[in-house]
Formats: sequence, structure tokens, C-alpha cells
Amino acid sequence: MKISIDPDLCTGCEDCTEACPALFKLGPDWIAEPVVDVVPPELEAEAVKTAAICQFEAIEIQE
Repeated sequence: MKISIDPDLCTGCEDCTEACPALFKLGPDWIAEPVVDVVPPELEAEAVKTAAICQFEAIEIQE
């Protein structure tokens, strides 16, 4: 599983970084970035939950 962030939709609200700092961080341009290239199996459920809370639908999960 991989995570990608649509920079056109991300507003830098930090919801994802607060919900799951193991997977998300804010980049220098205040756009969220994935912390890892591939989501570890033990964090896959957290990745899906965090994507669901993104009010701007900027997080995409790729299986």
C-alpha cells in the first residue's frame, strides 16, 4: 500500500499529521507528504482511517 497527496487539494490543515504522524508530515510548502514510501502492514488500517478524515479528500491510498 502506498499513500499519495494531491497538492492541489491539500490545505496544510494538519489533520493527517496529527492523526498519524508515523505516516504523514508537512513539507516545507505546508503540503502534507507521506513519511514512508510503502505503508508498513501494521499501519495500513491507520492509513485508511486517516485518508477518510481528510476533509479535502487530498489523500489517496494505492493498494
